[in-house]
Amino acid sequence: MPRFFVSQDTLPNITGSDVHHIKNVLRLKPGETIELCDGLGKVYQAKILDVDNNQVNCQIVSEIQTKAEPIVKVTLAQCLPKSKKMDLIIQKTTELGVTKIIPVLAERSVSKADKISRWQKIAREAAEQSGRAIIPEVAETTSLKQLLAQAKNFDLALIPWELEKENNLKKVLLNKTPKSILVAIGPEGGFSQNEIQQAKEAGFVTITLGSRILRTETAGFSLLAALNYHFDQ
Repeated sequence: MPRFFVSQDTLPNITGSDVHHIKNVLRLKPGETIELCDGLGKVYQAKILDVDNNQVNCQIVSEIQTKAEPIVKVTLAQCLPKSKKMDLIIQKTTELGVTKIIPVLAERSVSKADKISRWQKIAREAAEQSGRAIIPEVAETTSLKQLLAQAKNFDLALIPWELEKENNLKKVLLNKTPKSILVAIGPEGGFSQNEIQQAKEAGFVTITLGSRILRTETAGFSLLAALNYHFDQ
């Protein structure tokens, strides 16, 4: 069933670019059923009443109980990669259940920040496609120093590091039930020794993701998938 995120100001009516998609791409008609999300976790089944060029008027039929959102809230702090890799990272981590994405500039970052509004649009589309009940927030680009200061706001802060050989995710999570986790993923060149030391001092725990070195665009996927498996999300 098609799902659309709707502003609380206009709920249950749909405006903006989704009107074109409903009218000209999906070709939905009055009487058909869709799902509406308020972006804050509530999902509704609704019936289309009429469609015009600027708005799709709907009537809420019922509220839907959803289990699409993970129990543990994971914030991904992603050091900016080259090219358009960030687009893929935002899309796929949204599908995997990330709560928030923070673009980060580290010592070895070579990419400049893109428009946050475009990245937020990618997150929105991925959330609709994957049946999410919320749209992950894409925050403003921050420095690594500013990010490290945020570690204290989370129950657990993790930083995958290729030189960490012993401490893995299973060991770190043993007998732990964090409600919020901050994950910091390094750039193509990895974090410097100095940055790792600063992260440890700020409360981050270094972990290994296995015997192979993963690309920056793969590391976040791998860790989120492992967290989903561990918490059965």
